[in-house]
Amino acid sequence: MHSLFNALLAQHARQLTPVRCAHSTIAQLHRYFEDVVLENNLTALVIEGFPRSGNTFSVAAFRIANGPQPHLGRHLHGAPHLLRAKRLGIPAVALVRAPEDAVPSYLIRRAGLRAEDVLVEYLDFYRTAWPARDAFVVGLFDAVTHDFGTVIDRVNQRFGTTFARYEATPANEAAAFELVEEMNRLESGGEVVETHVGRPSAERESRKAEIAASLRRPRAARLLGEAQRLFTQYVALAGAQGEGA
Repeated sequence: MHSLFNALLAQHARQLTPVRCAHSTIAQLHRYFEDVVLENNLTALVIEGFPRSGNTFSVAAFRIANGPQPHLGRHLHGAPHLLRAKRLGIPAVALVRAPEDAVPSYLIRRAGLRAEDVLVEYLDFYRTAWPARDAFVVGLFDAVTHDFGTVIDRVNQRFGTTFARYEATPANEAAAFELVEEMNRLESGGEVVETHVGRPSAERESRKAEIAASLRRPRAARLLGEAQRLFTQYVALAGAQGEGA
């Protein structure tokens, strides 16, 4: 929504006044504007995934390669976003990360949640998205963060689009991470928050070991097993779509 906000601000600077509001209000407005944009076929591409699955980096990398103009439907963290993209015929990427990595990372960001609750959210997201699998390209976390150009290649091949390929040069990587931090500042009141920012963080890595212990509780371990089996289905789907070819 950052590019949409910038466009509105440029066109209506005198009518728009910055105000402070709760994160939940921002999220509601975000969902509303995404619905309006999707329904009016203004979105060029939907990029959607469970939190901590490369959402922010993929958006930044796409922006570096393609500029701010193609509107991206992104960061709703809800599988219905992918279902709507299918219904409206909009190209889409489903971002997928192994649950044993995504869940601890999300728990660091949302310290008040339990591992069991986050695993249920993970299962709900990818079970809900699965019926739309013929209408999106799977972007596995390693491919998204290390070779996002191949993800764009598969989008272009699958949907007949002509998006520019992201090349992971040192300059582009630096620009992408700078944009990631800019998006985090917009979300976090002007500061980069290490538990939230969508790039590698030594602080988060230091806390993952202690969080991982919560995944060994009996119910969490059972849910993790289910999530890992579901993740395997998406890995197979990515392979069938040409990832690693």
